[in-house]
Amino acid sequence: MTEKSVRPSIPPVTTADPKWRRLPEERPQQILVAAIEAFGENGIAGAKLEDIAARAGVSKGTIYLYFQSKEDLFREVVRQLLVPRMREVERALDTGTPREQLERYIRLQLTHHAHPGAAGWIRLVMTELHKHRDLAAFYYDEVISAGNSVLGGILRRGMDIGEFRRLDPAEALSIIKAIILTTTLWSHTPLPTSSGVEISRATHADAIVDFVFHALRPEPDANQ
Repeated sequence: MTEKSVRPSIPPVTTADPKWRRLPEERPQQILVAAIEAFGENGIAGAKLEDIAARAGVSKGTIYLYFQSKEDLFREVVRQLLVPRMREVERALDTGTPREQLERYIRLQLTHHAHPGAAGWIRLVMTELHKHRDLAAFYYDEVISAGNSVLGGILRRGMDIGEFRRLDPAEALSIIKAIILTTTLWSHTPLPTSSGVEISRATHADAIVDFVFHALRPEPDANQ
């Protein structure tokens, strides 16, 4: 699983901008932005270089000036768009108690995943990536393993100082990530509600944070 949204912080240039307004040095970035959209919507196998080129406003041949193949393009999307976003999350967690860091982590992830393309990227990682073994191993090393280290470190530190109850950090981080990823998938899927009242993202984030902290709440000392 992954904890990536998929629209990183990039210059405010979109694939809808007229071709003549772009400088040559902008083309690789435009191609990467177009590629992450196409991969999220169509998966790895379904994403076509012709479509990516059209989204980026370049010719298919131009893509090959910068990227050797679709697989190479996927790797560069991860390196240049997703990994920097993950580093941004890490920097935001440099200070505070483990409880404060965990809340910040959850809210940042939910914010990143609020982009419409996030659900498609999560589905790609969960249902298709395993079919591409080299890309799956690359993605695990670059994104999943690094993300697990960050979240697992927060949980272990919280358990060590008694902010969180003692349990397997690997199990805890798996459950927390599952909540975030499932929330993303559900929030981008149009479903009827029994009450007809739409819950705001902020309210939903508050509920998730409250739920997680109740699950991690230290048990009362039996001797007290």
